[in-house]
Amino acid sequence: MKKFVYIVMFIGLGLSLGQLAAQDFTNIAQQKPVAFNGHVSVRGLYYNASGIPNRMDPYNYVLSGSPTLSIYGWTIPTSFTFSKQERNFQQPFNQYGLSPTYKWLTLHAGYRNVTFSPYTLAGHTMLGGGFEINPGKLRIGMMYGRLNRATVIDTTSMSLVPYSFSRKGLAAKIGYGSATNYIDLSFLHARDDSTSMPGDLAIFENQIKPAANSVLAYATKFTLFKRFFVESDGAISLLTRDLNSTLTLDSIPDKTLRNLAGLLDINGSSEWFLAFNAGVGYQGKNYAIKTNYRRIEPGFTSMGAYFFNNDIENLTISPSYNHPSGKFRANVSFGLEQDNIRLQKEATSRRVIASGLISGELTSQLGLDVNFNNFSNNQRPNTLRFADSLKIVQTTRTIGIMPRYSLQQTDKIQIFLLSANISSMNDYNSYFDNNPDVPSRDITTSQYLLNYTISFPQKRLSLSSSLSYTNLNSEAMTNSYRGITLGANYAFANNKLTTGINSSIMQGKSQGNKSLIFNGSANIGYTINKWQSLRAMMYFTKNNPGSAITGGSPSFSETRGELAYQFNFGL
Repeated sequence: MKKFVYIVMFIGLGLSLGQLAAQDFTNIAQQKPVAFNGHVSVRGLYYNASGIPNRMDPYNYVLSGSPTLSIYGWTIPTSFTFSKQERNFQQPFNQYGLSPTYKWLTLHAGYRNVTFSPYTLAGHTMLGGGFEINPGKLRIGMMYGRLNRATVIDTTSMSLVPYSFSRKGLAAKIGYGSATNYIDLSFLHARDDSTSMPGDLAIFENQIKPAANSVLAYATKFTLFKRFFVESDGAISLLTRDLNSTLTLDSIPDKTLRNLAGLLDINGSSEWFLAFNAGVGYQGKNYAIKTNYRRIEPGFTSMGAYFFNNDIENLTISPSYNHPSGKFRANVSFGLEQDNIRLQKEATSRRVIASGLISGELTSQLGLDVNFNNFSNNQRPNTLRFADSLKIVQTTRTIGIMPRYSLQQTDKIQIFLLSANISSMNDYNSYFDNNPDVPSRDITTSQYLLNYTISFPQKRLSLSSSLSYTNLNSEAMTNSYRGITLGANYAFANNKLTTGINSSIMQGKSQGNKSLIFNGSANIGYTINKWQSLRAMMYFTKNNPGSAITGGSPSFSETRGELAYQFNFGL
């Protein structure tokens, strides 16, 4: 596998250098030789708690910046962050990287977040290097580097964060086409370094296993007769859960895995999974409709992505409409969904999924937004029977209504906003109907918000206020919260000095216990000149006994402060 990595990297490097050598530099004399711009900021942080142990360091600092260097048309953006947190945490907050770009060629180095495909490299932070080229309709990319850093015991708190080996990966893609007609292929191979376990964590050797993952994915879209389109993407993922497994290939009934054993990391702990998505639709001038099918098998994993919602299969249809005047819009989706694709669970959950958003401008001042969704869940047993009380037959409905009214005058602007969201979860399991002594699992939640904002542009003053109320109700519990928020922002005549204050009071009631939470903040900013600025902020929280945050613990207060200096430059 290492030979394969080196060969691919060598070919990619040669390709990129060859393309660069062929670049037309006839207009280089018109390019500015050197340009340097961006910003650098330093922040000092303060924290203090009373009534509870400190949850942060009393004093901290953060130095960050994003300078960009341009050399004869080459754009070299960089970014860096340095923090005191490096002393306390295993995964460093300190990161830096750059991605110089010249026309259709981009190089990556350092900490980068690159996306080749939703199933291969999908925005996972990588410490390494690579390139992307896009001459015309052709696009090629490659990245190689570290995906995870091996964790160690926190020497400050002597605690262990979720353990991980050092993990390196190679990702590549090749594609051709435009935004409406294209086909892309991408590949990812990543593996843990089993030797990266520190000696003081050897006791976890039997709990955490080094793994390897290879994913091959495609994405395509074709437009027919300018209006119809077909799109699809999918992937096959090979996961080896334990690189040191003693299980032999003879224990794998899958012939495909045995045939790939000479190319990839495969042993008795290996298994492959599929993910597939396809849709067909029509895009009109003011309306569109799309039917989509998605299937992701249980256990589907990609080490180039942070999260996958797997073991899911659904079919949806989604019409939409936009009125030519732009005053009315509607988007609706309806479909069916289920899990237990491989019939490995004791029950299969089937759901009706529906959602929609309707937005309209009733008058020049009055607008209305309405959103809703409905998710019903029906769990049916397969070969094994289980207790009726464990069955799930539920329907979850949510509806939100948000009218808004704006009044604009020469000297002031007023905006009224009302938001009401009501959701309910109804359990239709007959077990609870036949056993009145067992509390129902039905839950209803209501949220209401009234916001009023008035601004005086000529006086550079704006004021805001809001009232909120939340209620959660079921047979087993009742929680409610009500609060008020006030805020103001003011800019002085020269607009160099800006100030703002905000405060809120939230009163809660849960099972007879009351809570009171106060939050306040103040900020001030001063623009020294077009290159320099200062900013100061202060936050205060007071939490009285009985709140949900403290769980009945004694009251506490927290104070946080921040002082920041920013320097903008351009040469």
